[in-house]
Amino acid sequence: MPRRTWVTADTHFGEQGAIDRFGRPFADVREMDEALLDAINRCVGKRDELLHLGDVFGDLDWKDRGRRREARALLARIRCRRIRLVLGNKDPQSRSFRALFRSADESLTLRVDAPSGKPLRAVCHHYPMRQWRGMRDGSLHLHGHAHGGLEELGRSVDVGVDCWGFEPVLRDELVAMLSVRPLPAGEFVRRQQRRGASDEAARAQPPL
Repeated sequence: MPRRTWVTADTHFGEQGAIDRFGRPFADVREMDEALLDAINRCVGKRDELLHLGDVFGDLDWKDRGRRREARALLARIRCRRIRLVLGNKDPQSRSFRALFRSADESLTLRVDAPSGKPLRAVCHHYPMRQWRGMRDGSLHLHGHAHGGLEELGRSVDVGVDCWGFEPVLRDELVAMLSVRPLPAGEFVRRQQRRGASDEAARAQPPL
């Protein structure tokens, strides 16, 4: 079987507060962690690749040796060894944390095959963007962070577990879904007023 690429985000392993904040149907953090691990291992094969778009753990104090051991032990239970990370706001800015993954980047741009046969660019970031590179030429945008709290914009989608039944989703399925969505209108429309030096007095006025 050829290697497949799966995509996910915002697992927030170990974060009790994620259950109430994001409306997750788990009794406690242990049940949540086990369910998320089971979902990954049920979907992602040993030879597959898992692309995680940030916030692997929640509120992880990487200076705490005990928490570091727990984090390493949890990741070791994922049978897929090819895990690529796009860093989220909860992920420690530490070389030793990044070393747990095949790669760890602030953002990632991929060239993906679409059903039409035309390769497309996929811009992967933890945070959702209103505009991204190649947006008007058909490129896709995969993101996390919003936990389903934003409407989908054009060819972008939230890949977080809260949007996909707490499971990773096949990259090819995302590409097939997004690539048939219409492109933004070609005509440029200004939606923010033009400001200049003559507006300095107006900007100095306090808001009502």
